[in-house]
Amino acid sequence: MILIDTNIFVDHLRGYKPAINFFESILEREDILFSAITESELVAGKDCEDFDKKEKLLHFLHTWEKIPVSNIIAIHAGDISRNHNISIPDSIIAATAILTKSELLTKNVGDFKNIENLKVREPY
Repeated sequence: MILIDTNIFVDHLRGYKPAINFFESILEREDILFSAITESELVAGKDCEDFDKKEKLLHFLHTWEKIPVSNIIAIHAGDISRNHNISIPDSIIAATAILTKSELLTKNVGDFKNIENLKVREPY
């Protein structure tokens, strides 16, 4: 299983060629996840003030499985945030990856270093 961090989606939406190639390479895979917090972070972007752009984003995300923020994820994220001094959104993403036994793909590997039981790497 692979969990994709928000910044990878942002790169794709900005037209960054390595991100576009990455997403093209995973289109047929069924083991791709993202956190509901990623959807929130993406929808919070200014581009989503435009209804058509927001709909296009939501349609793109629908390609993969969204993992809701359950109570167990929220509690684990709180522990991660406290113990590693990282933001709540990042701790939710890390907790989601850990609890789904997924490898986290992110451009910010350093933000997630030293988190127990978290597998993390850069996708490109």
